[in-house]
Amino acid sequence: MKTSKQDNNLMPPFSSEKWKSWTPRPEIAPIFDRRLENKETLLVISSLDSFHAYGAWNCEINDVLEGTSYEIMAEYETKQIDYESVSVNMIVTWMDKSGKWLGREYVDTYEDTEDGPTKLKKRLDSPAGSGAVKIELEFRWSKGSSVTFRQASLNLVEPARSRKVKLVTTYVNPYGEHRSDLSANLQELLDTLELAGHEQPDLVCLSETLYDRSSGYSVQEIAQPLDGELVKAICQKAKEIRSYVVFNLYEKDGLCFYNTSLLINRSGEVAGIYRKVHLPLFEAQDGVSPGSDYPVFDTDFGRIGLLICWDQSFVESARCLRMKGAEILCISTAGEAKIQQIARAVDNGMYVVVAGINGDIIDGGFGNWIGDPGSKPSRIINPNGEILGEIGPEDSKVLGLEIDLNAKFMEYWMSVGPTFGDKRNLFARERRPDTY
Repeated sequence: MKTSKQDNNLMPPFSSEKWKSWTPRPEIAPIFDRRLENKETLLVISSLDSFHAYGAWNCEINDVLEGTSYEIMAEYETKQIDYESVSVNMIVTWMDKSGKWLGREYVDTYEDTEDGPTKLKKRLDSPAGSGAVKIELEFRWSKGSSVTFRQASLNLVEPARSRKVKLVTTYVNPYGEHRSDLSANLQELLDTLELAGHEQPDLVCLSETLYDRSSGYSVQEIAQPLDGELVKAICQKAKEIRSYVVFNLYEKDGLCFYNTSLLINRSGEVAGIYRKVHLPLFEAQDGVSPGSDYPVFDTDFGRIGLLICWDQSFVESARCLRMKGAEILCISTAGEAKIQQIARAVDNGMYVVVAGINGDIIDGGFGNWIGDPGSKPSRIINPNGEILGEIGPEDSKVLGLEIDLNAKFMEYWMSVGPTFGDKRNLFARERRPDTY
């Protein structure tokens, strides 16, 4: 399908009477203005001195096709708005020909420019039965502020392809007499990656500090530079299986030691470094230093973030990654936190890949915590909080599952009223960082 966006724009111009102002109540109506600038009509909404002002310019388009891909865009500029993600929205409501709602979602992808207006832009697929769509350009909850919408468009585009990704999590038993043999530990890691390679993976996640766990060596004795032989060996194996690999180790950098996860790419190069931010007390008192940020990493299939063990217990860590665009979260861990892992997936609309060591624990008496033999500490969770698969000591060392990063997770009356909303879209968009 080859079309010109100029000829294909279904959105009426801002000068059209199809654009109408709306507010939920007259008492909180903002000021609406239709302004002419350089022969172009602009749509303006202002709040003056009322934080509670709430309103939108909206229009309906009646000639949309069901099951069709569209690209929607709006350009805008703001004055004195501190949190644009709270106060400026573009909302799309798909309807059938009788006006019944079929689905609603935010246009939640920003494109910033240095000097020009901000763009809200997203590719959308109209649901089955669609015959019309309502577009809302919304302003709310910002005192003494305004937004000026400069243009908007709705264009037919090529259908989005599914984004299938093969994820592999792993389980390696870290206990036993041989663990003091570091060369044997490395060989077991390489053998596990070789086994994972049979799954033709895009991404393989390994557990926390498996190279030296239960070895009896101290952090000071075991920490490795990132250009050392250990990392080189894992990088070479990642290259051989042509997969991204998440590998965790104790890193030595000058006088500092870190608990570090590496993202190694298909070419066997270190493509990302994450240093554990939340350190448990015992690790801090072993002389390990904390990291200080939450980087995300672009791959050839999507954007991922990394966390390590204790990090998963803190809501903000996963949320920071999600707000930077992470679609998949990889957790290398020794401790178990299944309920928190599920929460991280649901709260942030991310797939979560966990490579663990210990499963759920039960109290065997004061000071005597033992692993639950029925638990499976490595798992893959979808954004709906559903565990897609688990493995543990009694299973194969690898679990491979295919996901689609373009899949939607729709739920009826999820924030949007009597229709279907996508959790992944809504939980991120309806945050209130102005209150946090």
